[in-house]
Amino acid sequence: MVVNRNIRIRFSFYMIGILLLSFGISCSVNSQLGAAPMPSLQVGLQQTIGLTVGSWEFIIGAILVTIMAIVRRSRPDILAFLTSFLTGLSIDMWLYVTEQVYIPEQLPGKILFLCFGLLFIGLGVSLYLQAKFSPAPPDGMILLLEEIWKMNRSTSRTLFSLAVVTLGFLFSGPVGIGTFIMVVSLGPIVAFFYPKVEKLFIKLKYDNQLIQTFHKEG
Repeated sequence: MVVNRNIRIRFSFYMIGILLLSFGISCSVNSQLGAAPMPSLQVGLQQTIGLTVGSWEFIIGAILVTIMAIVRRSRPDILAFLTSFLTGLSIDMWLYVTEQVYIPEQLPGKILFLCFGLLFIGLGVSLYLQAKFSPAPPDGMILLLEEIWKMNRSTSRTLFSLAVVTLGFLFSGPVGIGTFIMVVSLGPIVAFFYPKVEKLFIKLKYDNQLIQTFHKEG
C-alpha cells in the first residue's frame, strides 16, 4: 500500500510538472517577445517545414534520446519518449487554449506572459524531475552535460539553451529579447525552485509512510 501511494505521489508530480511546463512554454510563445529556447526552434521548424509545435517536441525529443543512448552506450530510454509525447500534446493543447482565450497585444501583457513562461517552465521542470521517471529529452541532455563536463545545472542549462537558440535563429524561429532573458534566467529559476519542490516531495512521501505505519500498528 505504501509503495502504491508513493507511486501515485510521484505520478502526480510528474503530470502536474508536465502540464505547468507546457503552459509556461505556450505563454513564452504567445508573449511575442521571444519564445523559450526549445520552443523557438520548434516554432521555426513549424513555420519552415510544417507540423505542430508539439509534433516537433516529440521529433526533436526522439533525436535527443537517440543521441543520449549512443553517448551512454545504452538502450534508448522509452519513458523519455513518453515524456516527450505528453509534453508535445500538452503544448499543442495550451497553445490552442491560450489563443482562444487571450493573446496580449500591449507591452504590459506581453511582459506578463513572458514572466508566466519563466515561472511555470522553471516550476514545471522542478516538479516532474522529482518523480524520477524519466526527464524530458532536453533536460536529459542537460543532465548528460553535467555528467560529462562536471558542471552545475544552471551552467549546463544555459549552454544547452544557447545552442538551441542558435538553431532556432537559423530556422527563423521567434527569437527575441525574451528568448535571451530565458536563456540567462531559466537555469537560476530551476535551481531556485528545485530544492523547495524536493523538500515538499520528500515531506509528502515521509508523511505518507508515517500514516501507513500508524495504520499497520493500529
